[in-house]
Amino acid sequence: MAVDQLAGGWSRHSYVATTDRRRLVVRVRPGGALLDTDLALEFHVYRALEDTGITMPRVHALQEDPGTAFGGPFFVMEHVEGEAPNMYGRADQARLAADYAGPRGIANDMVENLARVHLSDTARLPQGVPVMGFADVVARWRTVYEEKRLVRDPIVEEAYDWVAAREPTEPWTGLVHGDYRIGNMLVAGDRVRAILDWELVYVGDARFDLGYLTMARAAGKHLRAHSPLMGCIAEQEWFLGRYAELTGRHVDPEDLKTFEMLAAMMLLATQFTAVWMYDRGHTTDFRMAWSRFSLAGLRQDMARLMAW
Repeated sequence: MAVDQLAGGWSRHSYVATTDRRRLVVRVRPGGALLDTDLALEFHVYRALEDTGITMPRVHALQEDPGTAFGGPFFVMEHVEGEAPNMYGRADQARLAADYAGPRGIANDMVENLARVHLSDTARLPQGVPVMGFADVVARWRTVYEEKRLVRDPIVEEAYDWVAAREPTEPWTGLVHGDYRIGNMLVAGDRVRAILDWELVYVGDARFDLGYLTMARAAGKHLRAHSPLMGCIAEQEWFLGRYAELTGRHVDPEDLKTFEMLAAMMLLATQFTAVWMYDRGHTTDFRMAWSRFSLAGLRQDMARLMAW
């Protein structure tokens, strides 16, 4: 058997195990992971969503013992052919733009799968999947900010107050992926072959995933966005219109701004965590220190949403 580590991964390391008969992927939760998320719960979410029509790989086995040769607990899943597009890469942005201008296979797969996720029967989910209302999500990421910031940030703190005051009156309760973007998809040809990284999944307001895709960051922004498309995949009006056809839900523009802000707050909190981990000596992964360069663009977007 040959085992090769794949590049990337902030909270999970991935390996491809190849035998004479098959290829499998091993997903490992290493020590010093960026996010303290439950690997076993993620495994059981994959299993619970099998045969729902959501495009995702099947999982085969779970090892919860942290003392493994991989350096942490892991689960084994089927290998799916494809690559995760880099939303910051010009070549991948051009490829995704060509898909939207032509067959729209990737764009359609993205919106159709998101609709399936949001309309999933939450009763089939494993015990332990968090159930969080709007205020709970705001409090979760505000707590992370308070615990992991190195200095106070007036823009961020104003943004938390701003978004907390905009809680929608009618929640769209459903399954939330929590990190739904093109970089967490495996794409081959003009189709999405697998949706990955379910570690932030929860039951809550499904508009979070829409707000997350609306962020300029999802279109490849650090200080400026390079793709004019929502999430690098489609024009916003088309995507939201297709989503409404599939779900019967029409998102209000002001509510979309609210959830875009909430998504930016989540992402910014994870970046603060990364910088804190490097500063405190909990990791030697220099990508964590580099995360400080992401903060300026997110703060720009927060100020824009608050109409400063």
